[in-house]
Amino acid sequence: MLDDASIYGLEVAYPENEYSTDSLLDLMGDKLSSQVQENIKQLGVKSRYLIRPIEYYIGNNPDLEDVNLNAEPISDLSADVAKTCMSKLGLSPNDITCLVTASENNDYQSPGLAPILVTKIGLSNYIPHYNLQGTACSTLPKLLELGKNLIKNDNDVILFVISGCNSGWYLPHLRENIPVVNPKENSPGFEKKQLIDKWVSTMFSFLFGDGVCAFVMKKSNYEKDSIKVGKITHAVNFDNTDYKKASVRLIGNEQNRLYSYHLTAESDILPRSLNYCKKVLMKSLNKDETQFDSDSSKSFFSKQKKVMIHTGSLKILDGFKNVFELDMKQIQESYDTLSKYGNLTGVSIPTVMTKALVKNPNVSGNGVLIG
Repeated sequence: MLDDASIYGLEVAYPENEYSTDSLLDLMGDKLSSQVQENIKQLGVKSRYLIRPIEYYIGNNPDLEDVNLNAEPISDLSADVAKTCMSKLGLSPNDITCLVTASENNDYQSPGLAPILVTKIGLSNYIPHYNLQGTACSTLPKLLELGKNLIKNDNDVILFVISGCNSGWYLPHLRENIPVVNPKENSPGFEKKQLIDKWVSTMFSFLFGDGVCAFVMKKSNYEKDSIKVGKITHAVNFDNTDYKKASVRLIGNEQNRLYSYHLTAESDILPRSLNYCKKVLMKSLNKDETQFDSDSSKSFFSKQKKVMIHTGSLKILDGFKNVFELDMKQIQESYDTLSKYGNLTGVSIPTVMTKALVKNPNVSGNGVLIG
């Protein structure tokens, strides 16, 4: 693994369809109980951008639906941000030696995003290209880890593109004529599980937003506008079924071919996330991962100019801030990103990085990513 690799030309972009939380609440009418509306406001998201107009999911405009069925908005936006990244770096398609994309959702179930972007960006038909799926909030750290393994010499120029456009998973659930109540509430005529599923999908609809990003990785040449990649420590599944705690599955009936995405988000996401971070931090500091050393943690974070945290929710950001005794100046960009864009899955940390580092030329020193 190359120890001397850097990020160049980090670019982020968002769809043109912007919606405030208040406007979406108005569109939902009386479907949401007062407690659910309060739950939504506690997420900390004031606005978000969606890859398709919200009316595509809850409106009555058949012309709009026809237009969107034939469109490829995710790969179009991804190609645009990649071209912008390359242009600002003065790179031509021939300069790129490898393409790596990562996405959760895509215009197609198959092919993946990578082969589509080969054409839309104008890269060589023979270029090595790879498609990652399902890395979610850990997408950027995993791509940086992969990039350090792919770069072998001074000629390697790896183009990375991430799509965080996943609204097609959860917004269709808003069509359902089912009352949305808090899991602690009851609604006559509906099963408890059905009400919980509906509440989860509604929370997803108001928490998440869409966005894309692109950047290049190559050997460090210590240019002013580059971000050097340091040590990466990543872990999964401390408990064997942790992967089920926050998941998306396509379910349905093969006989009538009616399918939908089933969304899962367990109630212990925050303590589980904090536990993971404590263990991974200790591992990274070469400490006993089973024993959290608060003094070592405090010493480490005190040396970080910026702490860029995945925008899971306001409750999650507050949890990390309090447990690791972070100063608001270190993490302000994570709060700003959550408020304006929502949870962008794999594009959350790139957006926070853009605010904290790329658009903040006066900052220098160490930073840490948590995702």
